[in-house]
Amino acid sequence: MTINISAEQTIINQIMALLPEVKSKKEHTLQRGESLWGLAQKELGTKELSNREIRDYMLLIAKINNLTTVEKMNGLKANQKIYLPDEIVENNIIKNLSTKERSDFQKTVDSVIQILQNDKTVHVKKATPRFMNLFHIFRTKRYPSGFVSTESPVLSFSLDKNAKIKDVTMDDIKNFNPLQQDYIIDKNGNVEINSYPPKPLEKLNKEDKQTLFNEIYKRYEEYKKNPQVFY
Repeated sequence: MTINISAEQTIINQIMALLPEVKSKKEHTLQRGESLWGLAQKELGTKELSNREIRDYMLLIAKINNLTTVEKMNGLKANQKIYLPDEIVENNIIKNLSTKERSDFQKTVDSVIQILQNDKTVHVKKATPRFMNLFHIFRTKRYPSGFVSTESPVLSFSLDKNAKIKDVTMDDIKNFNPLQQDYIIDKNGNVEINSYPPKPLEKLNKEDKQTLFNEIYKRYEEYKKNPQVFY
């Protein structure tokens, strides 16, 4: 018998496998309106946290309570008793969260990964002329004015002749250059500010690069099933 595991569950399993061990736990009674996400934010107690850092700690809480699926995580009820981490064996996943500030670029990558993983409206279109092998990833977005765009840009990427990513471009969270996308990321994770001449910025860490590229490839596979062109 074949068991189909969703892409979301696969990611959860991968992250949980990398999380640190918990030496000791403390009991907590859930209050009305509390969620694992909110508890993770509260427990970390740091204002400047990326969604990724909160997600990792939330999954650590879920792991020690054997809440290994989204359904179990969302099925918690008020007055239910769960455990929270009290002492953790430190590793590279959860480390120095309160002392290391993430750059705007790192926060941008966190945000883009969250969109690619969670936004059901995300879709890929191929740019013209076709020989460029350039693709755009869009999503549906509602603006404060009430205007809804079905082609709000998330990022662009180009592929080489072997269908491997050559580079990725995206806007900074503050969109400091409204006339063009702000960052260029090459296949090795090197990052430049999209200017003339381009200015080296930093290098995308191996884990973030792998996660970002994997999510792009997933959307590209969806595109191949239903090719669309962007003019």
